[in-house]
This record gives sequence, structure tokens and C-alpha cells, in this order.
Amino acid sequence: MDLNPLEQLNLIAMAAIAAIFLVTLIILRKVFFIPLIDVMEKRAVKLERSRARYEEAGTLIEKAREEAKRIAAEAAETAERLSDEVKEELARIRDSKRAEAGVEAENILTRGRNEIAQLKEAEQARLKEHLLTCSKQTLVKMIPDVDEERLLFVVNRVLAARGAAKEP
Repeated sequence: MDLNPLEQLNLIAMAAIAAIFLVTLIILRKVFFIPLIDVMEKRAVKLERSRARYEEAGTLIEKAREEAKRIAAEAAETAERLSDEVKEELARIRDSKRAEAGVEAENILTRGRNEIAQLKEAEQARLKEHLLTCSKQTLVKMIPDVDEERLLFVVNRVLAARGAAKEP
């Protein structure tokens, strides 16, 4: 027996092995490789779509943030403007109320002064009349004949002197 390896090869066995290999390859390709490649391609497409959506979402989020910042700045500006307007309105109302209160106080003061002046005049007239009556009664006891005009003149001078003495 010769040990030549080429002589030991069996053509039928090699053809059968090649056929089995090809059938196995075709079966694996149909059953395993093609569906696996399809699934991977579909996943790659989905992944690409997801990445595109992610990029788009990132862009939208950035736009939304910028819009939110702009809206917040406008809101802050509007709030500041409204605050200033309210402060000005409150200042106007306060000044108006102060002016009204000042006018009302002046009116009350004027009425009070007028009332006091009237009461003072009435009291002075009553006191003058009382002084005149008392003086007349006293003088009638001392002098039977009393000139009322002179008595009135003297009472007026006494009251005028007292008024001048009281006023500094």
C-alpha cells in the first residue's frame, strides 16, 4: 500500500462533503443568515430613524428653551413695567388722597375756627351783657342815676384793655 495522499482521496466522498456543505450553507443562509441580516438591517434603519428623531428632538428642545427664555424675559419685562405702573398709580392715589385730606383738614380747621370764633363772640357778648348788668346793678346801688351809654363805653374799654393784655 502506497501512502500517497492523493490516491487516498475518494472523489465521491469529496463530492458528497461538498454537496452537504453547499446544502448546509444554503439552508443556513435561508434559515439563519438572511433573516438575521434582514433583522439587523431593519434595526439599523430603526436606529437611524431614532437618531434622526433624537437630533430633531434635541433641536426642538433647544428651540423650546430659547422660546421659554424669550417668553420669561418678556414676562419679566411686562411684570416690571406693570409693577412700575402700579407704583406710579399708587403714588398718584397717595398724593391725591393726601391732597384731599389736606383740603378736608383745611375745611374742618376753617369750620372749627369759624365755630370757635362764633362761640367766642357769643360768649364775649354774653359776658359783656353780664358785666354790663352786674356793673349797672352795682352802680345803681351807689348812684341812683346811671348813664347807660357811659357805662357801655367803660365796659367796652375794660374789655378792650383785657383783650389787648391777653394778646401778646
